[in-house]
Amino acid sequence: MNSYQPSQQLTDLRWGTMMPIMVMVNTTLAQLRARGKYSASVVDPARLAAEVSDTNSLSLHISSMIALTLTDMLGNLSATVSDAGQLTTVTTQTVENFHAALEPKFKAIGLQLMSVRIDAIESL
Repeated sequence: MNSYQPSQQLTDLRWGTMMPIMVMVNTTLAQLRARGKYSASVVDPARLAAEVSDTNSLSLHISSMIALTLTDMLGNLSATVSDAGQLTTVTTQTVENFHAALEPKFKAIGLQLMSVRIDAIESL
């Protein structure tokens, strides 16, 4: 049986959207893909084991959680822009908002989010 260790570091791991993110900008449906990296630390091994019992699937679980959070964020932002290209601009504020949205989700499964990076958001 696999187990998690207190203070175990998950560093420099990649995340990405497996499927395009569909957002409505004005009256046009836009497809976006995104990728980046993250680092986290195990703070509650028991909670993490209860949420993700197989350590081999942890990376996939976290990557899905990150992609869903970004999907929600881009969906909300899409109402404030005039074209999809504006959603592909990664700013410091975008990354800070992304980090803030992810922190409680990581904490809920027993992890502390140390860093998250958006390398690219691309329009298809």
